[in-house]
Amino acid sequence: MKKFLTVLMIAISLAFVSCADEPEVSINKQMEEMDYKGGVLEFDVTANCDWEIICDSDDQDLLTVSQWTGGPGTQTVSVVVDPNDSHAILKHYFTAVAHGKKRDALQSMILVQGAPAYVQFSKNSFKTDYIGGEYKFTVSANFPWEITVDGEGVTVEPTSGEAVIEEEEDPTAPKTDDDEEDAPNVITVTIDEYEGDSPRTFLLHVTAVGDDAVVEDDLVITQDSPALMIGNKEYRIKKMGDGRWWMVENLCFFNKGITIGDGQCGVWYPCSDLAAEPDPTTDGILAKGLLYSDAVAFNTTITKTTAKRQEGAQGICPSGWHIPTLEEYMALVGKCNNSAVPVNEDAPYYDKSRNSGSLSMLKAAGFVSNHAGYVQGSGAGYANGFTTQGYLARLNKVTTTYFFCSNHYTDQMWYALVLNEVNNSANVGYMNNYVAARPFAGSIRCIKDIK
Repeated sequence: MKKFLTVLMIAISLAFVSCADEPEVSINKQMEEMDYKGGVLEFDVTANCDWEIICDSDDQDLLTVSQWTGGPGTQTVSVVVDPNDSHAILKHYFTAVAHGKKRDALQSMILVQGAPAYVQFSKNSFKTDYIGGEYKFTVSANFPWEITVDGEGVTVEPTSGEAVIEEEEDPTAPKTDDDEEDAPNVITVTIDEYEGDSPRTFLLHVTAVGDDAVVEDDLVITQDSPALMIGNKEYRIKKMGDGRWWMVENLCFFNKGITIGDGQCGVWYPCSDLAAEPDPTTDGILAKGLLYSDAVAFNTTITKTTAKRQEGAQGICPSGWHIPTLEEYMALVGKCNNSAVPVNEDAPYYDKSRNSGSLSMLKAAGFVSNHAGYVQGSGAGYANGFTTQGYLARLNKVTTTYFFCSNHYTDQMWYALVLNEVNNSANVGYMNNYVAARPFAGSIRCIKDIK
């Protein structure tokens, strides 16, 4: 018996030496899949010598392994997998390694853990102006997605896409506008020019359908109604029948250092509605605008030479806008008191039955606010900016307003749009200027440049 035990011990020793020289190891599974909720994975490791498990995981903190090492024979390894709350599919690699004296033996398996369905726009809200245009956004998703659009005047391309998500980045991190062009799943949102009187909104709704859930996200786009900011006041603007954008409120902006109505700075209060007196109230100024001399209107010293150079000038209007030309006024109302200027019967606010521009038609289109009158100085009384302080007509009411035109008619006159309530007319007339030492001040409406 003693001899048998000795032989047995020698045989076992030789077996371990052999094992160390020719290690063998195997795993009974090559690939397993598990949903994002996690669970328990079990696999058998069979080896002829000592072995260890090496794990390479996208998130090893989710794994609890029952044993990392083992010996000869077959042993079951149990892995508890916690839920995956990221937006990426995770891969967990398990490699069993049997170490020999001269070489190692190894075999691997992979566990693929799904992710909860996820979809997100790069922005949840966006605001644009009335002009509209093309804008880029991205959709991050780990399942195929589709977009629906609620609203008129907007198109989206494309409206569907595949799962694209960068695993090495946090998909919930805010993205900058510079990221949009190069990012996957870029969508182009095209918004039309808007002419409405109040802001409008578009709702983009994206949906992704996961293995056991539907996920959604919204992008709300707000488009402002037409307006123009000058100084600290927002002015309403409108695309008129001539197809051009016009201010539909009188300008009441002036540069610092001007004292309104002092007779020297070229800016006066509007006229009171029912009297030939200035209206210095804030409400009156905001409603009717201020009255400007030509030097202020065109923001330059006016002489016989410079007056002829102002056609289409920006003047006191904001960048991208200018003081209307004779041609632009004629395209609007069609009639000029100068018989040398041909009538434009195709103008949208020309009334062929009356052979005149129609104030009522222009007002119906939204062009007219309250009348501001005009200022005309002629010697005595000019110190405060008025001799006939505004324009008086029937029922002692201001009924006429002059709007600067950037075309000079003669050495003594500018063309002007003249709105007259008594005659229901909207024609091109004239206003006198400083060249003949007859100071005159009128209202200003700006028109948008054509690019």
